[in-house]
Amino acid sequence: MMQRVFLDTNILLDMLLERHGFEYPAEILQMHEKGELTACQSSLSLTNIAYVLRKEFSRQLLIPTINQLCSVTEVLPVDDSMVRDATMLDGPDFEDLVQTVCAVRGNCPVIITRNIKDFRISKGLLRDFPTPAVMTPEAFLSMHQDLSISTDL
Repeated sequence: MMQRVFLDTNILLDMLLERHGFEYPAEILQMHEKGELTACQSSLSLTNIAYVLRKEFSRQLLIPTINQLCSVTEVLPVDDSMVRDATMLDGPDFEDLVQTVCAVRGNCPVIITRNIKDFRISKGLLRDFPTPAVMTPEAFLSMHQDLSISTDL
């Protein structure tokens, strides 16, 4: 089964705004396009991205950018049960709790983010909640490269 990874909002914004390190999420999306993995994002990320980009992009550029993001990733829905589950987890940022639940429900065992500290999540009332691995794009690519080398031997 192909590995599924969840891209946090900040990773996608890094790429779109060409912020420091933007080449790493771009490389992950290239892996998705080559069929090496499935890159996922939440529908919540799309609204957050549109909110941030509305100051940087004209509407004529914003809408095609959002459409492009939809076409280069798998967009996972966020529903009321996910929001309710997020309220039963403990963590510093509620939006990241929702993202975590979305990643788990979308069968993504890895969340890729630059904001690792906000993903320090404890299970709270959801004792059997499977906590995904959380890593930076650089760490993920390094791990993926190490796995590729070991399977090539």
